[in-house]
Amino acid sequence: MQIDRRRRPRPMAPQRPVQPRGPIGRRSQIKPIRQSSQPPVKSRRRVRTKFSRLKYRNILCLIAGTIAIGWIVTIPLRIRRTPEPPVILAQEALSPPTIQTPESVIDPQSEPSFSYNIKTPPNSVYSQELQGIVDESVKIAIGKGLPAEALSITLVDVSNPKTHTFAGYQNQTLRFPASVAKLFWMAAFYSAIEKGKITQKESAFKNDLEQMIGISNNDAASRILDKITDTQSGGRLGGEELQTWLQKRQQINSFFQSAGYNDIRISTKNYPIYYLRQEGPVGRDLQLRGDASQPIRNQVTTDQAARLIYEIYTRQAVSSVASRKMAYLLTRDLDPKAWKNDPSNSIKGFLGESLPTNIYFGSKVGYTSGSRSEAAFVRTLDDRAIYILVVFADDPAYSRDETAFPAISRYVFDRLNPRVPSN
Repeated sequence: MQIDRRRRPRPMAPQRPVQPRGPIGRRSQIKPIRQSSQPPVKSRRRVRTKFSRLKYRNILCLIAGTIAIGWIVTIPLRIRRTPEPPVILAQEALSPPTIQTPESVIDPQSEPSFSYNIKTPPNSVYSQELQGIVDESVKIAIGKGLPAEALSITLVDVSNPKTHTFAGYQNQTLRFPASVAKLFWMAAFYSAIEKGKITQKESAFKNDLEQMIGISNNDAASRILDKITDTQSGGRLGGEELQTWLQKRQQINSFFQSAGYNDIRISTKNYPIYYLRQEGPVGRDLQLRGDASQPIRNQVTTDQAARLIYEIYTRQAVSSVASRKMAYLLTRDLDPKAWKNDPSNSIKGFLGESLPTNIYFGSKVGYTSGSRSEAAFVRTLDDRAIYILVVFADDPAYSRDETAFPAISRYVFDRLNPRVPSN
């Protein structure tokens, strides 16, 4: 048997697919993906991460919500809103009108076109009880070694809607009012706005009004007085130019004088005025004061300041709307947190310092190196005490003493507050 010795071809091995080369010339290590019929199982790590994110998100939302709620809840503690100023009813006339003498009759032809709207003072009744309170208040000042001859006090009780009573000490004596003059400039300003004497919008003077009444800023008061009288401070004038300027500035006096504020003078500015770089009156303002040996100063009685406060809080001054705005400007916060750290506060050393904090208190103070003065309106929340107290002290001793005004104020409050409320 012959054997076929030819070489049989060997079976060829299956060829592997050629893998594409990578960018650096090596074969890529890509393994074939195994197909599985089982659903993919989520990674525990991925689930845990999502859970952690959800948990942290809830925590952050909880923190943010707590902060927001706390902020809303503490708003009343952080923001003390100015209370609505109270209103008192004006007392009706209790007696027939006084017959005017020829000297007291105002000629309509001579009456200035720019004048205060209330022509007669309030018809209050003298009270012996209040006089006793005023007399004791004077003794408080004397007991502190302060001169009584430099002191004036007016007290008006308006707690009884049928009868408003008053008493006073040297209450019709004209005295230097210091910055209490700004109380009168405020009323004249609102009258000038309503009568169209000032053509600019009231909002343009909002900051100056708040500065003038709130912290008694002399710069703001200077601008307000200039606007009311259409005058400006400056160098000396002469002849007709000076007379015209004097007549314009002095119309702030006739504004109140024609309405029964007899002999009031409030045409001189308060100093220093920083934007004018004036420590005292110069130029035409110095000419306004007259003789240097006996300069003409602002002069107001405590009765006149009390009258204007009364007319503001009975909503009669200028108009009901204007009176309400003025009462807001006069409103003071007696809480020590609101004023103790404020160097320009009008509470320390004045009538409001010794009073309870849970009452309504509105006032305008005046203070110089030689005087201390204040006109205030006080009302307890239960209406047990509602009164006006004005104290002027034109002497350096009162300027240095920070205890007399608070002591007088607390004595008056304690005497009027315990009484049974009037029907």
